[in-house]
Amino acid sequence: MVEFETIVNPPQEVFEQIVKLTSETEDWAFQLNDYNFWSSNFDQFWLVTVVEKGTLNLVASVSLARWDGEDGPLFSVGMYYVVQKYRGTGLGKPIFQKVMDIAGDNNCTLTGAVKMSAKYANVFGFDKCPEHWHVWSDVKLSDVEIPKNLSSKYSTKVWTEVDYDALTYYDRTICIRNRKKIMTAWFKLPHTFTRVVSDVNGKIVGYGTIRLVGNKRLSCAPYYADNLEAAEVLLKDLLENIPDWKTHTTLEFLYPECNKDPLRLLEKFAKSKEAVSTKKFCRSQFTKVLIPTPDEKVYSLSDFSQQYV
Repeated sequence: MVEFETIVNPPQEVFEQIVKLTSETEDWAFQLNDYNFWSSNFDQFWLVTVVEKGTLNLVASVSLARWDGEDGPLFSVGMYYVVQKYRGTGLGKPIFQKVMDIAGDNNCTLTGAVKMSAKYANVFGFDKCPEHWHVWSDVKLSDVEIPKNLSSKYSTKVWTEVDYDALTYYDRTICIRNRKKIMTAWFKLPHTFTRVVSDVNGKIVGYGTIRLVGNKRLSCAPYYADNLEAAEVLLKDLLENIPDWKTHTTLEFLYPECNKDPLRLLEKFAKSKEAVSTKKFCRSQFTKVLIPTPDEKVYSLSDFSQQYV
């Protein structure tokens, strides 16, 4: 009979299994560097795993990050995953409870998958939610054609070429918590491309990051814009500055269901509207206080494991 053991902050090899399996079975979009990123840039970070005893063979995982701010700590739960053959065995719940015990009475957030959202709310208290879900839209890159004659009112630069204080100021209009350290490190990750879009007066009106993730997918994370025209120029310039972007498989966005512009954006870049696939994917959930976000500007979430926008 197989026995199991719990390992907190396991070797990288275990995390790499999580990245591979969640990409294959759940469409989650992570990089192999994310483990070190979370460990280095949040105030505290735990990756709690169950493995087959005597091996590093993954059984279940869950992560917890502590992010201190002016309003106190915010904890975020992510990477809750059970290997398919072990689902329904009860091996995941104890480690989920373990991270909830660490979070205690502090505000805690997660992005709950559709099939798990009600359980998170009813069993673990993640019952402060917006009315809308977040939806996932993607298109095969073989079905993408960059449109011509986009707006001339906007232009983009690589994030390192703009006034970083102005970029930080813009980010605070999206996320009310100060995440300058977190996002700076995010932009610097390998296989990550970030550009900033500005109007003719030089005012920043959005920025976007495309990450190369599992199965040669292009994940937009995050992607923010004040309007659709700016978002179009930003996507064009991002794609054209990714080497051999057409050789990748899909382009993906995860956005608030109440914002219709991300879908319009993808449809404009697709050879046909039918090439774009959309599904209800997750929702932002909190235990104590729902932190508001400007959904009309959010074209794609950043790190849907450890952040809420």
